[in-house]
Amino acid sequence: MTNPKLEPEETMPFVDLQSRLGINLDHWILAQSGEQPYKRATRCHAFEKEWIECGHGIGQTRAKKECKLEFEDFYECMHRQKTNKRLHEIRKQRDKLIKEGSYTPPAHHTGNEEHRP
Repeated sequence: MTNPKLEPEETMPFVDLQSRLGINLDHWILAQSGEQPYKRATRCHAFEKEWIECGHGIGQTRAKKECKLEFEDFYECMHRQKTNKRLHEIRKQRDKLIKEGSYTPPAHHTGNEEHRP
């Protein structure tokens, strides 16, 4: 006899330890997909979802190759390494131009602007 609440391809684990012990290990694995305060999606939830959907059902070996772009997008969203590197290069170029005297930052960038009445 099957459980009518389950979808045809969905199966129950043989021993469901998580519900028996009252713990949720999935939130450690899927950091962005776990339950969030105020039920709002996290910053990188969409990227994590794309990565998981890409790798679902194809196995770890194929997923590492075929879902590389999705994983890189998710990783960048989480760690912001490329963004920070780009920002560092922009600031280096700005400082170089200021030192050469070919660029003067506007007053509102230096904190020397006049306050409004």
